[in-house]
Amino acid sequence: MAYHRYHGSTRASSASSTRSGRACGGTTGGRSRTSSTRRSRGQPITVYGDGSQTRSFQYVSDLVDGIWRLMESDVHDPVNIGNPHEMTLLELAKRVIRLAGSASPIVFQPLPVDDPKIRQPDITRARTLLGLGAAASTWTRGLRQTIEWFRQALDR
Repeated sequence: MAYHRYHGSTRASSASSTRSGRACGGTTGGRSRTSSTRRSRGQPITVYGDGSQTRSFQYVSDLVDGIWRLMESDVHDPVNIGNPHEMTLLELAKRVIRLAGSASPIVFQPLPVDDPKIRQPDITRARTLLGLGAAASTWTRGLRQTIEWFRQALDR
């Protein structure tokens, strides 16, 4: 904000939650991408720890929409753009298997020491300043599209 005030520039800053979609090659961190690829090959899906650590996934089109709204706004302070609905990584693995119609087993590995237990953005500012809401249904639809994209890509 100080840079904006001093230089009179128009700029915005955003932070996003874990995102998925074809344009992302899956998700950051590879959770959805790795699960989709392994599921397509019938390989086991790895879950670290007991899978209870949470993430808040966001489909890439929702992220782009949020960034676009921020760029078009008069907001110059940082804004979290994301999906505050948490899901455990075990739930994610089960959802990928179910949506893909796969029989891939889930295998558990030790939890890395630096793996965050919770990732959930506070999107209050995005809601109030940009009119953004959580798009959990869009993320589920996006996960289906991502699975289909990986299915086709692996068939090539």
